[in-house]
Amino acid sequence: MLHLWQDIRYSLRSLARVPALSTTIVLTIGIGLGATTAMITVVRSVLTNPLPYADPGSLVWIYTDNPPFWFRLSVVDYRALEADHPTFSAVAAYQSSRVSISGGDYSERVASKSVTGSYFPLLGQRPHIGRLFDPADDARNDRLAVLTYDYWTRRFARDPSVLGRAIAIEGTSHEIVGVLQRTAGPLEHEVALFTAARWPAPTRKGPFLTTVLARVKPGVERTVALDALRATNRRLFPIWQSSYQDEKATWGMLDLRTRVVGDIGSTLFFVLAAVGLVLLIASANAINLLVARGLHRSRELAIRGALGASRRRLLQHVVVEAGALAAGAAIVGVAVASLCLQLVRAYGGDYIPRIDEVRLSGGALAWLAALASISGVTIGIIPALQGSGSRLRVSEALQSSGRSSTDAPTARRVHRTLVAAEFALATPLLITAVLVLTSLVRLTEVPVGIETGRVLTAAISLPGARYAREEDRAAFWRRALERVSALPGVTGAALTDSRPPSQSGNQNNFDLEDRPAANGQSQPVCTWIAASPEFFKTVGLKLVRGRLLDEFSLRDDVVVVDEAWGRRFFPGQEVLGRRFRSGGCTTCPWTTVVGVVSDVKWHGLDSVEDGTVYWPFVDFPTGYFVLKTASEPSFVASSLRQTVKELDPGLALSDVATGDELLSETLAQPRYLSVLVGVFALTALVLSIVGIYGIMTHFVQQHARDIGIRLALGGEPSRVRRMIVFTGVRLVAIGVIVGVAAAVLASRFIGALLFGVSPTDLGTMVAVPTALLAAAILACLVPARRAARLDPAAMLREN
Repeated sequence: MLHLWQDIRYSLRSLARVPALSTTIVLTIGIGLGATTAMITVVRSVLTNPLPYADPGSLVWIYTDNPPFWFRLSVVDYRALEADHPTFSAVAAYQSSRVSISGGDYSERVASKSVTGSYFPLLGQRPHIGRLFDPADDARNDRLAVLTYDYWTRRFARDPSVLGRAIAIEGTSHEIVGVLQRTAGPLEHEVALFTAARWPAPTRKGPFLTTVLARVKPGVERTVALDALRATNRRLFPIWQSSYQDEKATWGMLDLRTRVVGDIGSTLFFVLAAVGLVLLIASANAINLLVARGLHRSRELAIRGALGASRRRLLQHVVVEAGALAAGAAIVGVAVASLCLQLVRAYGGDYIPRIDEVRLSGGALAWLAALASISGVTIGIIPALQGSGSRLRVSEALQSSGRSSTDAPTARRVHRTLVAAEFALATPLLITAVLVLTSLVRLTEVPVGIETGRVLTAAISLPGARYAREEDRAAFWRRALERVSALPGVTGAALTDSRPPSQSGNQNNFDLEDRPAANGQSQPVCTWIAASPEFFKTVGLKLVRGRLLDEFSLRDDVVVVDEAWGRRFFPGQEVLGRRFRSGGCTTCPWTTVVGVVSDVKWHGLDSVEDGTVYWPFVDFPTGYFVLKTASEPSFVASSLRQTVKELDPGLALSDVATGDELLSETLAQPRYLSVLVGVFALTALVLSIVGIYGIMTHFVQQHARDIGIRLALGGEPSRVRRMIVFTGVRLVAIGVIVGVAAAVLASRFIGALLFGVSPTDLGTMVAVPTALLAAAILACLVPARRAARLDPAAMLREN
């Protein structure tokens, strides 16, 4: 222990004498450690940690399985399950929506869930204050509300006296009975409050808006539970067959954690692999620097050996020195990991599930410590074996000088192998970064189908208590549209229930008059968009043929379809005059197609549109204003808010966004991924270039005497430069070839992350290696020119 303490003190003093080298190693390894730890934390929090609910492994999500679609259940389905669930210990359901909260001059729209009384007991959640709903509340049918902890904090400043207070939700008074526990789960993410479900008795099978959760009984196999589910569905089908005739549709069951996480796993593992490569490259650089330092210290170590230091003691000293560097890197890593996690929570909350659970915990710090230990051993043991003097004769070390001494053959092989490995690791990362960036560019080039410039949109919801009748809602929308259209700076105004390019209305089934679905077969499904007659002109949607909707259109009378709808259902035929009937509506009249418009992206820029039906927006309880403005759209937002307040002080305008902002939101996830991978790829590139520059500089230093002799005997400087560059480029070429092969092998794992570009795109596979070789040539030119300018006389005068 005394020797160990002495080595620690000596190592710290030794490293302090080379601050540039020490700082470089600490920062590069620290950044790699921090970024890797942050991504491991995200992966564990999102993908592997159990959900923060009671016995999360037994929780399942139940859905309607109608390939290729998975969608929610209906109230009819839930009631049937509630009455008959032999393999589940409990079932619960909820419906999500955005509701208006008002009181005095205050109004806002927030995310809400209408939940059954079994919801909170099923998840094992507890109140922070007050109480939560229970099954008895279903029978009482009272208007009750439970606040989330965050909303209670933001809206009521954690005032405990809110219990028993009334809150106006959609214009209807609800009693606040409790506040949910602070540590909510992913199902409560961004939810402001819960209301006790008051679902009216259904008159038909749809609509499918109800999310159903269940807890599998202990000891019951999932296959048994699934068979019981489907048996219940088969018994239910004949009862409601008149409104839902698809006999093939059944019920499915999925682990709740899998449902919550979705398909984000491939993206997270991809980013984790990227930061892992950066850490490996940083470690390789550190090893190279320490091997070079070991050679420069060979005289010092040889003297210590001559004075009696054992080989083990010399090895221990070099390893302790590497351990000190790893400890410093770990401290940097903690700061970097904390910063990375803050950035992930700030910018990834919209598309990374369970983001609220991501934090720098003790487990994360344990991962960082383990990675730092591995890095310390890795960057210490190889230089220790190469530079400890174990293979260096004392007489040679004492007679040599730093400038004329050369690496042992093994040390040279280590140097070159590590440089090649750096480029082998950096090449697939750079190729992937270019592919992801190309994919993003291709996405930005996809036409949305409407004009997004100088467009302002905003959502509004009409409270059911004050706008219960259809005619009241229709009258409000007509009055509002007149007022909004007259606002200064507004050149067009319309109403719709959807916003492109990724906020579509709903997917609805229907029956074509020409080709009705046979009994028991699936009806076709497509996107249905409610729009006022002014919508098409306001957003610049082009009429291909026929006519548009007008003020005399009735809701189920006429519709307009897009070209994709015609190509799908009537390829090469005329679609004008075709008729169909909305699915599940047994009394609805036939709807007639009166016009065809150009295609619009309603499900994301990377989606394949399968047809859209535009039907009249008449008396919907919720909708979006769509305004075309003469100048910057944001200038009109305050006027729009004031107009809505004048129309009805209890209404709240929400989700205000310009068309360009909606487009930017759609690109947020691929842009986020592009930035992440791009940063890691550039870091890898810089580290690799620094590595080849360092090894060639070291090569010149170690062979300065030989180069001087060559120049003294008449060698041309240009040949010296070519020799140095060729030596470096040969190492890089080996690494790049291996890296390209690795990129091709890994291509099948990144295909799902790309759009409009192949994971083995030939242009990228050629351009990236070419750019790497060019960068390597430039990096080698500096030490090559330095070697060509060496003074032969000075070299020959050295001993």
